[in-house]
Amino acid sequence: MSADIYTKFILTVIAGALSVIVLQNAVKPAHAQMDGPVHVIVDQIGSSLAYLPLPVTPQQ
Repeated sequence: MSADIYTKFILTVIAGALSVIVLQNAVKPAHAQMDGPVHVIVDQIGSSLAYLPLPVTPQQ
């Protein structure tokens, strides 16, 4: 088997796998797992994010 035929075969397999992935995503749309708001508790913020302005609205 020459390198050219092997390369074409491998690229065809990759193209087929990518096509399957695209078709799976096109056939069944993604849905969110939660229907309502999600309560999040932040324990830590990395040092690179600590100085960014983060909007916070308190809820009662």
